[in-house]
Amino acid sequence: MKLLDVVFVYHLVGHERVAWHGRYHAHNCGEYEIHFFVDGDGTFLCGKSCGLITGGRLLTALPLEFHSIIPDSKKRPISYYALLFRLDENETDNLIASMLSKNREIVNINNRLLRIQCEEISEMFNSGDPNLKIAAEHLLISVLFRFFPIETNFPLPGKKELPENGKIRRTNHVQITKALAIMQVNVCEALGIDEMARIVGISMGHFIRMFRREVKMSPYQYILRLKIEGATGLLISTPQTIEEISEWFGFKNQFHFSRVFKKCTGLSPSQYRKIYVQTVDFASPPPAGEPKTDIAARKKTLTSI
Repeated sequence: MKLLDVVFVYHLVGHERVAWHGRYHAHNCGEYEIHFFVDGDGTFLCGKSCGLITGGRLLTALPLEFHSIIPDSKKRPISYYALLFRLDENETDNLIASMLSKNREIVNINNRLLRIQCEEISEMFNSGDPNLKIAAEHLLISVLFRFFPIETNFPLPGKKELPENGKIRRTNHVQITKALAIMQVNVCEALGIDEMARIVGISMGHFIRMFRREVKMSPYQYILRLKIEGATGLLISTPQTIEEISEWFGFKNQFHFSRVFKKCTGLSPSQYRKIYVQTVDFASPPPAGEPKTDIAARKKTLTSI
């Protein structure tokens, strides 16, 4: 296990500055994120499902799974810990991956005990001490084994299970990883699925089947979600209009963009901007000597990230 980030978000609430961390986004292959909600009310949108946010609830986002936290501004503001980590190909990490995949939601947690342990993990990880970061990773492993149930049919460390044909299925992680990187870089471009398959060196039919098996959705569906993820960033941090953002990401028109956006995030673009907008003075002129940026320039910047 490699711990990548630990944050504590205090009082995430709508109609005020909302933490960037709660936006609509997904993580890379092999990266898992658990969210321990200390207090508050809202909705945890993850993939095609919605989880209720209440104090003492722990919710998981799997690799490549788009998710966001939608606060209910009429009730209590949300406070939560988010722990992002990468699992490798070893027996312990494979067992943890199975635990997290089987138990996406844990309720009735000892709120006080888990909060103390999450705070300790956060302090050690953010201390800057490499030894304490390692200690934080081991404490997280202990927390996962303590709070996530292990079913009797889970393969335990030291025990290898083969499929019925006696052969271990080999996944095409290299081609999928390459395809995901291509999609990320070309999120604003009209890159076809056939062209993408050609770049990774396989037939289009094989590419689509392989992508569905590994990512749990079609390449087209994943590209749309990447576009929406990018759009949420622009809605939060720029003064661009919804029509301009729609055009930027290559949607047919603003109405098509809004329909896809709401299907992915549960909110319309205008609702999303109203809830998640950052405190930025868009009206301030650029410093002397600094040229103004236009959509084309910003598009180049985004695609280079």
